[in-house]
Amino acid sequence: MVENDERWNSTANIFFDLWSPLLDHEKDLISRSIDVQNYNKNDIIYKIGETPINIMYILDGRVKISRDTDDGRPKIIRIFCDGQFFAYRAFFAGEDYTTDCVAIESSRIVTFPTNVIARLIDGNKNIMRFFYKELAKGLGMSDYRVASLAQKHLRGRLAETLIFLSNSFGTDSDGWIHGKTTRSDIANLANMTTSNAIRTIAAFRKEGIIETEGKKIRIVKPERLQFISGKE
Repeated sequence: MVENDERWNSTANIFFDLWSPLLDHEKDLISRSIDVQNYNKNDIIYKIGETPINIMYILDGRVKISRDTDDGRPKIIRIFCDGQFFAYRAFFAGEDYTTDCVAIESSRIVTFPTNVIARLIDGNKNIMRFFYKELAKGLGMSDYRVASLAQKHLRGRLAETLIFLSNSFGTDSDGWIHGKTTRSDIANLANMTTSNAIRTIAAFRKEGIIETEGKKIRIVKPERLQFISGKE
């Protein structure tokens, strides 16, 4: 029990640090309200049309946010990983979810009841500014990717997507992008077919721009990839 209490306190401390300074009653409210949920790969976290009851934070793992296109195929909107909040836009907009959310891999997710977040925001401007900043960054990223992908050819779109994945997830000490992203998810993010994504990845590998090991990818020539992203 002591070990579990220590782990719980450690989890709560993440948010104490993020939103510092906090008053004692705010820390107590956070500690009493958060919960940790475990999800396996491909588990549904929420679906379109559901009403937000929690804002969520990823302790470890990855999730994808998607929406069906006119032809019925899911389109990935964003991918979130360790240390990121998600599932908050609909709550702040006063809407039901307009996207689906699925775990890409086994994930541990902290849930905050939306009524608790509302109380914290009402009483602490630091927390309000934090979420306003998160919303603004997400909007900026979405606007950039929509405009950028619309004007690029296949190689440029794939190059930008690999850079996006590297920046979003980081790399290990050997340069491999953290996690294993399927070729279909990469294709979805790059707005191309899976077969085109596979061919373009193979071409990049042949040119010595990247290396692959199963689903893992390592960028060997980032300057070259950046050039392709900007010029092709």
